[in-house]
This record gives sequence, structure tokens and C-alpha cells, in this order.
Amino acid sequence: MKYLTPILDTNRLRLRPLSVDDASEMFHNWASNPQVTKYLTWPAHSDESLTRESLLVREKQYQNKEILDWGIVVKETNTLIGTITVVECYENQCTMEIGYVIGEPWWHRGYTSEAFVKVIEYLFNNFSWLNRIEATHDVQNPNSGKVMQKCGLQFEGVLRQRGKNNQGLVDTAMYSILRADYEFLSQAQLPL
Repeated sequence: MKYLTPILDTNRLRLRPLSVDDASEMFHNWASNPQVTKYLTWPAHSDESLTRESLLVREKQYQNKEILDWGIVVKETNTLIGTITVVECYENQCTMEIGYVIGEPWWHRGYTSEAFVKVIEYLFNNFSWLNRIEATHDVQNPNSGKVMQKCGLQFEGVLRQRGKNNQGLVDTAMYSILRADYEFLSQAQLPL
């Protein structure tokens, strides 16, 4: 299936496709920070050329419509602060898995959850076959789980040594939101 990554807006954020022109901001705002990449599957970039290479791959995926991947931009300052991505699509299971990263200066400001809620809304409203959105985090990174809960995802359990990141094999906490959950929250006008 082909995917077009659209521009999405929230109160404070613009979610947009990335380009190679974002290399400097991405490198300086999060990709080079070992604290930020500690729980990711890729290590901190030691040189901006690595960031540029990763963005060249993404540009090709955008052109081929093989990716749903947004840069998170703070509207007020036009600063690129992170990304939120459909990291896996399991069409046979009607499921998409979300991953996200945000630069350390923007932690604990609600930006990640604001972006995630918008992506959840977009995915459920534009993919009729989609029934489940899931996300996981290293159990040593509980703040990521707080984001998931804030966005309406429910904790399902811990998968022992199911993940691999810069820490090696790790236990991962699994969260999900089903279409029925989303529709209930939307109809009840409850904040996700």
C-alpha cells in the first residue's frame, strides 16, 4: 500500500515530512545527543553527514510513498524538535506501530503527546482498515509510557527481552488504542 505523509497542524505544532535540508537541525536538536538516543534503535550521530544520509533515505521513501513519517516543528519558533513515525504497518492484523523521538530541551512540555494525538486522529480517520495503534517503550524509559497513556493508549503488559535498542536486549512495555477506544473517547469528548 502507498502512503502520502500529509502536513498536520495542532495548536502549537506543525507535523510535516522531513527533507535533507533538515539535517543540521535534526543533528543539533536530537540526533547527536546520547541522552536522547539512549533508548532508540540507532546510536547518536557523531557527524552531521550521518544525519544527512538518513534524511536522504527518508526523502526517497516519501517520494515512493513508502513511509508515514513526520518532523515535529514548533510553530512559534519554526524549530524542528523531533519526529513521529509509523515504524511498522501490519495490514493483515489491521495494526500500525508508532515511534517517536524529541530533543531534550523540549521534554516535559506536552509536545510529544500533542503530536501523537494528532497522528492517532489522522490514522483512524484516513485508514478505514486500521483497528489498532500500538507503541512500545523500554521499561527503563517510563516517561515514554506516560506519553502513551496521556494519548489514550492502554498498557497491555511487558514483553520480556522483546526489544533491542542501544542498551542491548530489553524488556518492552506494550500499549495500544483500538478504534473503538478512540471512537468512545471522541464521542464522549474526553481528552486523549
